Amino acid sequence: MRSEQKIESPAYADLGIVIRWFVRLRWVAIAGVLGTIVASKYLFGYQLPYSTLYIVLALLFATNLVFSRISRGSNLGFAARKAFAAQFHFHVCADYLFLALLTYLTGFLQNPFIYFFCFHIVLTSFIFPKRTVYFYVIVLGVLLFLISLGEYTTVIPHFHLGELSGFNADECIMRIPVRFIGLIIMVGITGYLIVNIKERLEARGQLVELELDKYRGLDRAKSQFILQVTHELRGPVAAVRGYHEMIIKGITGEVPQKTRDALTKANRRTRNLLTIIDEMLDFAYMKSEEEVKHASVPVNLKDVIDYNVELFKPMARQKSVTLRGNVPKELTIVSSRDLMNIILGNLITNAIKYTSSGGTVSVSAEPEGRQIHLQVVDNGMGIQGDEIGKIFEEFYRTRRAREIENDGTGLGLSIVQKAANLLQGRISVYSELNKGTRFHIYLPLMQAEEV
Repeated sequence: MRSEQKIESPAYADLGIVIRWFVRLRWVAIAGVLGTIVASKYLFGYQLPYSTLYIVLALLFATNLVFSRISRGSNLGFAARKAFAAQFHFHVCADYLFLALLTYLTGFLQNPFIYFFCFHIVLTSFIFPKRTVYFYVIVLGVLLFLISLGEYTTVIPHFHLGELSGFNADECIMRIPVRFIGLIIMVGITGYLIVNIKERLEARGQLVELELDKYRGLDRAKSQFILQVTHELRGPVAAVRGYHEMIIKGITGEVPQKTRDALTKANRRTRNLLTIIDEMLDFAYMKSEEEVKHASVPVNLKDVIDYNVELFKPMARQKSVTLRGNVPKELTIVSSRDLMNIILGNLITNAIKYTSSGGTVSVSAEPEGRQIHLQVVDNGMGIQGDEIGKIFEEFYRTRRAREIENDGTGLGLSIVQKAANLLQGRISVYSELNKGTRFHIYLPLMQAEEV
C-alpha cells in the first residue's frame, strides 16, 4: 500500500474536511472513554490498571491535540495532497493502536467495546479504496491475533472484568480462541460488505451521471437550436418593423388613415414579437453549450444607466410614464457591460410596461460597503404576495401581467437573475399591490486590479 494513494469517495474528496472531522470525533471518543473509566472504577468497582489507562488516555489526548493543530494550520492544496494522504493514514493507524491498548487494558475480547473496531472498519471502507481497506483488515487481524495469542499463552497478562462475562479469569482465557475467531470474522465481513456496497453505489452513481450527461447534452442541443432559430428570425422581423415604421411616417408616400391605423397595430405586435425573440435569445445564450464568458472591465455605472434610460424613454413617453436615472458620476465598477444592459433593459421594460399613465420609474445606484446597490423602482400595479416567490421562475407570468398583455415569455426576470448570478451578485424584490415594485440588485464593488 502506498501512503499517497488517492482517497476515492467523492463525499470525502477534501482531505481537510475528513481529517478535521476525525479530530472532532476523537475528542468525543476521549470524553466517552474517560466517562467509562470513571464509571468502571467508582460505580462497578472493576479491578483494572487505572493508572496505565489514564496514561494511555493522556497520550491519546496529546496526540489528538497535535493532530488538531496540524489540521488547522494545513493548506490542503493539490501539491500537498500526497503528504496529507499519508497524514490521514497515520490518523487511522493511531486510532487502531490506541483502541487496541484501551481494550486490552479493559478485558480485551471480554470487553464489548472491542467491536468498535468494526465501526472503524466501516469508516475506513467508505474513505479508502478496496485494496487499502483489505490491507487494514489484515493488519488489524494480525494485531488482534498477537494480543490474543499473548493472553492465551500468558505471555502478557489478561485484565479480567470480573462478573461482567459470567466466567472467571481462567475460563475467559480458555475462551479467547473462539472469541478471537468470531471477532475476526465480523471485522472481515464488515469490511467486505461495506466495500461492496460502496462499489455498487459508485457504479450506480456513474450510471446516473452518464444519464445526466445525456440529458445535459440534449438540453444544450435544444438551447443551441433555439439560439439559432431565434437569431435567424430576428433579422426578418426587425426588417418588417422597420418597413412598418417607414410607411407609418410617410417616408414611402401618403397612406390612408385606416391603413396607417392597421399598420400601427401591426407594428405594435411586431415590436412585442421582437421583445419575445430578444428574451429567447438571451435565455438560449445563457443556457447554450459553451459557458457564458463575459469580459470584466471597468464600467462607468452612470454611463450604463444613462444609456438604458435614454434607450427606453420613447417607450416611457408613449405611456406618459416618467423615466429617470440617479447615479453618482464617479461610480465605476468592474463588470460586464453586456450583462448590465440585460439586467437594466429587462427591469426598466417591465417597470414601464406595468406602470399606468402618469406613473414614475426611477433607476438609482449607490455604493454600500463592498457592494453596489442598484435599484429599479416604479409606482405601478405591483405584484401579489403569493406570486413574488415565483416571478424568477422560467416562463412564469403573474396573473395581472397576463391580463394586461397576452404576449410574453415569462423569461425576463429569470434572465435578470441569471445575469446577476454571473456577476456574482444577487437580486431581491419588494412589492405592494397597486402601490409599486422595487427591485434591489447587489453587485460586488471590485477594483480593477481584482479582475
